[in-house]
Amino acid sequence: METKKNDALIRACCNAIVPAAEEVEVIVAPDANIFETNDAFIVELDMPGVTKESITVTADAQTLSVNSAQTTEDAKSGKFLMNEIEKKKYQREFRLGRGITLDKISAEYKDGVLLVTLPKADEVKARQINIQ
Repeated sequence: METKKNDALIRACCNAIVPAAEEVEVIVAPDANIFETNDAFIVELDMPGVTKESITVTADAQTLSVNSAQTTEDAKSGKFLMNEIEKKKYQREFRLGRGITLDKISAEYKDGVLLVTLPKADEVKARQINIQ
Protein backbone atom coordinates (compact mmCIF):
# COMPACT_ATOMS: atom_id res chain seq x y z
CA MET A 1 0.00 0.00 0.00
CA GLU A 2 2.86 2.37 0.88
CA THR A 3 4.47 1.77 -2.53
CA LYS A 4 1.28 2.75 -4.35
CA LYS A 5 1.13 6.01 -2.36
CA ASN A 6 4.76 6.77 -3.23
CA ASP A 7 4.19 5.98 -6.92
CA ALA A 8 1.14 8.25 -6.98
CA LEU A 9 3.12 11.05 -5.34
CA ILE A 10 5.95 10.72 -7.84
CA ARG A 11 3.50 10.77 -10.77
CA ALA A 12 1.77 13.85 -9.35
CA CYS A 13 5.09 15.67 -8.95
CA CYS A 14 6.27 14.75 -12.43
CA ASN A 15 2.99 15.86 -13.99
CA ALA A 16 3.38 19.22 -12.25
CA ILE A 17 6.72 19.78 -13.98
CA VAL A 18 5.97 21.49 -17.25
CA PRO A 19 8.59 21.06 -19.94
CA ALA A 20 10.30 24.26 -20.99
CA ALA A 21 9.77 25.75 -24.40
CA GLU A 22 11.91 24.48 -27.23
CA GLU A 23 15.57 23.84 -26.58
CA VAL A 24 17.69 26.91 -27.22
CA GLU A 25 21.23 26.65 -28.51
CA VAL A 26 23.63 28.65 -26.35
CA ILE A 27 26.75 30.07 -28.02
CA VAL A 28 29.64 30.60 -25.62
CA ALA A 29 33.07 32.15 -26.13
CA PRO A 30 35.34 29.84 -24.12
CA ASP A 31 37.61 31.48 -21.55
CA ALA A 32 41.18 31.75 -22.80
CA ASN A 33 44.74 32.32 -21.62
CA ILE A 34 47.51 33.24 -24.03
CA PHE A 35 51.15 32.54 -23.23
CA GLU A 36 54.33 33.46 -25.09
CA THR A 37 57.50 31.38 -25.15
CA ASN A 38 60.69 31.99 -27.12
CA ASP A 39 59.40 29.80 -29.95
CA ALA A 40 55.60 30.09 -29.91
CA PHE A 41 52.37 31.62 -28.70
CA ILE A 42 50.13 29.18 -26.83
CA VAL A 43 46.37 29.68 -26.62
CA GLU A 44 44.65 27.75 -23.81
CA LEU A 45 40.85 27.44 -24.07
CA ASP A 46 38.51 26.07 -21.41
CA MET A 47 36.03 23.85 -23.31
CA PRO A 48 34.47 21.28 -20.97
CA GLY A 49 31.88 18.82 -22.19
CA VAL A 50 33.07 18.41 -25.76
CA THR A 51 34.90 15.62 -27.51
CA LYS A 52 38.15 16.02 -29.38
CA GLU A 53 36.36 14.95 -32.56
CA SER A 54 33.81 17.77 -32.30
CA ILE A 55 36.42 20.56 -32.17
CA THR A 56 37.41 22.45 -35.31
CA VAL A 57 40.49 24.68 -35.35
CA THR A 58 41.21 26.74 -38.47
CA ALA A 59 43.77 29.44 -39.20
CA ASP A 60 44.52 31.79 -42.04
CA ALA A 61 46.92 34.73 -42.29
CA GLN A 62 44.67 36.91 -40.11
CA THR A 63 42.44 34.72 -37.90
CA LEU A 64 42.55 31.69 -35.61
CA SER A 65 39.04 30.19 -35.22
CA VAL A 66 37.93 27.54 -32.73
CA ASN A 67 34.47 25.94 -32.86
CA SER A 68 32.81 22.99 -31.16
CA ALA A 69 29.36 21.71 -30.33
CA GLN A 70 28.77 20.18 -26.91
CA THR A 71 27.00 16.86 -26.98
CA THR A 72 24.42 15.91 -24.40
CA GLU A 73 23.70 12.39 -23.33
CA ASP A 74 20.31 10.78 -23.56
CA ALA A 75 18.70 9.66 -20.35
CA LYS A 76 20.43 6.47 -19.21
CA SER A 77 17.20 4.54 -18.76
CA GLY A 78 13.84 6.13 -19.17
CA LYS A 79 13.20 9.74 -20.06
CA PHE A 80 14.36 13.06 -18.67
CA LEU A 81 11.99 14.65 -16.20
CA MET A 82 14.30 17.62 -15.84
CA ASN A 83 17.36 18.47 -17.92
CA GLU A 84 19.07 21.68 -16.81
CA ILE A 85 22.40 21.09 -18.48
CA GLU A 86 22.42 23.41 -21.46
CA LYS A 87 23.74 22.27 -24.78
CA LYS A 88 26.52 24.72 -25.65
CA LYS A 89 28.24 25.66 -28.85
CA TYR A 90 31.71 27.12 -28.39
CA GLN A 91 32.99 29.78 -30.79
CA ARG A 92 36.06 31.99 -30.43
CA GLU A 93 38.24 33.91 -32.87
CA PHE A 94 41.61 35.56 -32.40
CA ARG A 95 43.32 38.02 -34.72
CA LEU A 96 46.75 36.84 -35.75
CA GLY A 97 49.63 39.16 -36.30
CA ARG A 98 52.54 38.57 -38.62
CA GLY A 99 55.17 36.08 -37.71
CA ILE A 100 53.13 32.90 -37.20
CA THR A 101 54.17 29.77 -39.09
CA LEU A 102 50.69 28.67 -40.20
CA ASP A 103 51.63 25.21 -41.50
CA LYS A 104 53.11 24.23 -38.11
CA ILE A 105 50.17 25.16 -35.87
CA SER A 106 49.19 22.26 -33.62
CA ALA A 107 46.41 21.58 -31.12
CA GLU A 108 45.90 19.19 -28.21
CA TYR A 109 42.72 18.55 -26.19
CA LYS A 110 42.86 16.99 -22.74
CA ASP A 111 40.64 17.17 -19.64
CA GLY A 112 38.38 19.88 -21.08
CA VAL A 113 41.23 22.18 -22.11
CA LEU A 114 42.31 22.88 -25.69
CA LEU A 115 45.91 24.02 -26.21
CA VAL A 116 46.72 25.59 -29.59
CA THR A 117 50.40 26.17 -30.28
CA LEU A 118 51.23 28.91 -32.80
CA PRO A 119 54.93 28.63 -33.70
CA LYS A 120 56.75 31.89 -34.31
CA ALA A 121 58.38 32.44 -37.68
CA ASP A 122 62.18 32.64 -37.50
CA GLU A 123 62.23 36.37 -38.31
CA VAL A 124 60.28 37.25 -35.13
CA LYS A 125 62.05 34.96 -32.66
CA ALA A 126 64.28 36.67 -30.14
CA ARG A 127 67.99 36.13 -30.80
CA GLN A 128 71.04 36.49 -28.63
CA ILE A 129 73.36 39.14 -30.05
CA ASN A 130 77.09 38.58 -29.58
CA ILE A 131 79.02 41.61 -28.43
CA GLN A 132 82.34 42.18 -30.20
